[in-house]
Formats: sequence, structure tokens, C-alpha cells
Amino acid sequence: MKLFSSIFKLTILVLATVSISRIAFAADPAGVILKVSGETRISAASGELRAAVKKGRVYVGDTLKTGLKAQAFVMMNDKTRMIVRENSEVLIQAFVYEKRDTDKQSTTLLKGALRSISGEIGKLTPKNVNYKAATATIGIRGTDIDVAIIGEGQADRAGVYNYVRDGMTEVALASGERALVEKEKAGFIPENPKPGEPLLQILDDRPAFLSNSGFDTLMKQLTNPRVPSIR
Repeated sequence: MKLFSSIFKLTILVLATVSISRIAFAADPAGVILKVSGETRISAASGELRAAVKKGRVYVGDTLKTGLKAQAFVMMNDKTRMIVRENSEVLIQAFVYEKRDTDKQSTTLLKGALRSISGEIGKLTPKNVNYKAATATIGIRGTDIDVAIIGEGQADRAGVYNYVRDGMTEVALASGERALVEKEKAGFIPENPKPGEPLLQILDDRPAFLSNSGFDTLMKQLTNPRVPSIR
């Protein structure tokens, strides 16, 4: 009876330890904010809203929201660098970095624009990295890219853009169309296609929405980042 009691207590202790470990793992940050300007907030998966601050952590399920003339620079644990442009919303949908072939990263642009340079996951398992915007899914191949959702009344035509600064991407639509986007070209999905117009297009001209700021200068400086992973 004493042996049974000891085994029972040991089992409870092991299960409790595993549960605590899982909770701690679930709460592990996916990255850190290196720079922020203007009104920038983070909406957690739980619905909790908090201010985005320098050295603040970001987690899977977080949505970064920038206001007018606001931007945020995020470094993910695998050294992926990402700028969230003004008036934008970006969801960290999935992020697993364990230096295995099961590592993955999925980022959804809900509004506005972002720029991203691939980190270790993009270098080692690029097929497991994607960016989503409206009906488009963008796969990367060791890449420096911009993704934007442009509305009516702006310099560019309304739709989804994927401009490639370096490397290559593959843009896929829910309807089945696919196209490779090479360096210094842009994939474009018009919001209101004209009769007979392709749903997915490759543009040679540089989109007007592209910009460079102090955030881009910092990104360039961190091409070979020395910032430690956030664990």
C-alpha cells in the first residue's frame, strides 16, 4: 500500500512538472522589439491590449498595431528582422525555432505594410516560412521583402503587393494561381481586377509605397545581427 501511495505521488509530481513546463514553453517570447516610434500597441491572442515598448517581448498570437507616423522594429528569435510600417496590423501567427527541420514561421499582414529580412528559419527551412495578406500566401527563398495591402485613393493601385529587394518569393492565391517574383520586381493582386485581367501579376516598376527610414537603416546594420536570441 505504501509502495502504491509513493508511485501515485510520484506520478502526480511528474504530471505537474510536465504541465508547468508546457505552460512556460507556451509563454516563451518569439521575439523582441528593438525600436518603436509613435503610437504602437500589441493585441494578445487573449484580447489583452498593451503598449509596444523598446525591449518588450512579442509572442505567438500577438498582433502589432501601429498608428499614424508610427513604426515598430521586431527581431525574432531566429534573427528574422521585421519592420511594421505606419497604420499597419501584423499578426505573429506561428513561430517555432528549435533548430530543427520542423521549425516554422507564419506572419499575417492584416492591414498596411511590412518589410522583412529572413532569419535562420528562412535560411535552413525556407519552405516553412510564409507571409499572408488577403488572398495571397507568400513563400520565401532567402529573402528581403516588402508586403503591403494598398487601399483606394493612394499612389499605387489598390491591391496586395509583394516587392522583392533581394532573393525570390513565390506568391500563391487561394484560387490556385502561382508566380515567382524575382529581385527588384513586385507581385501584384489587384483589389478590383478589370475584365480579362490576370488575378496575379508581375510588375517591373517599383511601387510608390516603398520607403526607407531610420528603421531601415537599423535593419541594414543588423544584416549580421549580434543580438542574442530571446529565450
